[in-house]
Amino acid sequence: MPLFSKPAANGEGADRDDWLTPRRFILLLAVLTLAAFPQVLLGFQTFVYRDFGISSYPIAHHFRESFWRGEIPLWNPLNNCGTPFLAQWITQVLYPPALFYLLLPLSWSLGVFCLLHLFWGGLGMFVLAQRWTHNRFAAAFAGIVFAFNGLTLNCLIWPATIAGLGWMPWVVWLTERAWCEGGRTVVIASFAGALQMLSGGTEVVLLTWVLLGALNLAEFIRGEFPRGKILLRACIVVLLISGLSAAQLLPFFDLLDYSRRQQDISAGTWPMPATGWVNFLVPLFHCRSYQGVFMQNNQFWTNSYYIGAATVVLALGALLRARRRERVWLLAALTLLCLVLALGGATPVYGWLSRHVSVIQLMRYPVKFVILPVFVLPLLAALTLSGKSADAGGKPARHFQGWIWFATVALVLGLVAWEWRSGPLDDDRRAVLLNGLMRAVWFTAIATAWFFAGKITAFKSRRLCQVLFLLLVWLDLLLQMPLPQTISRAVYQPDLPRRWSAPQLGAARAQVPSGTLGKFYHSFLSDITADYLGRRFALIGNCNLLDDIPKCDGFYPLYLSDHALLFYNFYRDSRPAGPLLDFLGVSQTLVLETNRLDWVARATFLPLLTAGQQPRFADDLSALRMLTNADFHPRQEVYLPPEAKSLVTASNVVAVRLSPVQFSPQQIEAGIETAAPTLAVVAQTYYHPWRAYVDGQPTRLWRADYAFQALSVPAGSHQVKLVYEDRRFYLGAIVSLTTLAGCVIICCFRRCRPAPGAEDPMKQIIAG
Repeated sequence: MPLFSKPAANGEGADRDDWLTPRRFILLLAVLTLAAFPQVLLGFQTFVYRDFGISSYPIAHHFRESFWRGEIPLWNPLNNCGTPFLAQWITQVLYPPALFYLLLPLSWSLGVFCLLHLFWGGLGMFVLAQRWTHNRFAAAFAGIVFAFNGLTLNCLIWPATIAGLGWMPWVVWLTERAWCEGGRTVVIASFAGALQMLSGGTEVVLLTWVLLGALNLAEFIRGEFPRGKILLRACIVVLLISGLSAAQLLPFFDLLDYSRRQQDISAGTWPMPATGWVNFLVPLFHCRSYQGVFMQNNQFWTNSYYIGAATVVLALGALLRARRRERVWLLAALTLLCLVLALGGATPVYGWLSRHVSVIQLMRYPVKFVILPVFVLPLLAALTLSGKSADAGGKPARHFQGWIWFATVALVLGLVAWEWRSGPLDDDRRAVLLNGLMRAVWFTAIATAWFFAGKITAFKSRRLCQVLFLLLVWLDLLLQMPLPQTISRAVYQPDLPRRWSAPQLGAARAQVPSGTLGKFYHSFLSDITADYLGRRFALIGNCNLLDDIPKCDGFYPLYLSDHALLFYNFYRDSRPAGPLLDFLGVSQTLVLETNRLDWVARATFLPLLTAGQQPRFADDLSALRMLTNADFHPRQEVYLPPEAKSLVTASNVVAVRLSPVQFSPQQIEAGIETAAPTLAVVAQTYYHPWRAYVDGQPTRLWRADYAFQALSVPAGSHQVKLVYEDRRFYLGAIVSLTTLAGCVIICCFRRCRPAPGAEDPMKQIIAG
């Protein structure tokens, strides 16, 4: 099947909606993207709101600095006393399009990178919807809704998530083609799937393949194509994607196995509220503002998933007039299931499914299940809008009926009235009421434009009405709530002036107490610039990466479980005991008194590498209790697991001499001179890819002081080295490169020997 269906022959039967060619849609989508975010695309400002400023941008900055040093950032020594970096997946270390912001000025290119993926997702949805509907106007509607709905706009603050969304329609389109057509399309679909996999949008990737699994099952049941070939080709695509992504997947699954998320699942956190389905019609219903941005109660992942009342109504129409009912009803059932799961503990479904299907736990926040409905509903709406979703009689779907308009507007106004009666009329509630009324106005305008587009027979006038219809849909989505906030690019400049001497890598660390951290996550200043600079001064989230300041905490999807238990559970609301801070090398700690925020110096901190302590052997619970006790003496003692007792020869406190310690992101080296066997203790989070060497010979690296590192050093003068060697990454890289070479060979072979009548999808894209 060609990428774009061609218009019918001239005459009364010609498809009058095919005037919106791919090139015209690309131009339209580009203009709408520029009109929505001119300040970002032109370089005057960039995003800052929430995670973009405190996490996404600093992570990209750290990656960029490593890139220009010629390093693959497998390990990040600046957060969480050391934590895996590449394995986090959201860091996009292996995502090829990340070269865009690595090579260009980051304060401009990272925001544009996100917008380019928004554009790419809209174009991909146009291509997919055109395949499903054979109607370019309906496909344009789906593309605009997917690119500018509330969820996609909110995901601009996460480069990994918006990249995953940008590839989602392309993966669905190409994978569908692959299992039906075979040939080079299988390899091309694998490349698209691998790019989405490497983008880092974990939940988006998971839901993409849930959708593809359902579609494959439906195609298998229908039997339109040979069932054996469909299953075989689908399996080949999955295997090729896994092989191409192995360098990322193997470290990720290893980290997942050692992470907090596996041992301390926060099931049910941030579900969609019980009234959340209403927000598909009235986006601000039961929402409150935080720094000018409205959020639902007890759910702070996304501030919107509004796709437009017109989209919801049209999607419901597909259920009544679908020609391929089995596919439409399957998509509707999948959408309903995800909407129920998004409610979390409000229904028993989420709890039961998360207990029996462990992969559900990767979603972390139940509200993330809304991703799939936001993807599917524009496609269902496009089926109705195309007029090709008619019953067997072939009659095109009717325009918006008067009673449908009346019922929808009455429902929206009823919700507005409910909101008006539910509390005092403060500024937030006035904004909510006005927003709800405007949704009714926009829905009326959209319905009117569609009505006249169907009534008018003159070709040019019909075109104008259809363009007006698309612009109204875009405006409804764009104005449903404030866009992600932007700020001057200057706030991201490195080397923020400070009144205190910042810790340096390998010398010391800064520490933000949990109580202070919690106040920052729930307090905001009205001045966006002052608010962000205050967070950067306080090293909130990953802001420390902008100035290469090491600290004890960080903001990542995955945390090594031992470190997480110590800092995020044991010290949830209190300050760690002084001896532990000394051991961790904390030279500065953040103090918040009334309205004053400042860093306070500590003089008793230890170097990050020490030696000569007496070993004590204890189980994890005992070691944890001693480590967090004021009686802990890190200068004289170190706690090792009981199994080390028979293998460690050190027994007493020993005087040692350390040569200057050399720290780099993935290697620590020092000379140690000792009169008796002793232990070298490193205040760095223990993780098994770290390897220890004494005089070039490997030695065992022990988990010491519950979550950190130690190694035995014999008597004499020795050179000690610790190196981060992620063998799973190296194995995955070999698998990925081998798979890539195989795919290239297949493509070259297919180019030399094309199958008779086979269509090259890449040529179709270019030609289209």
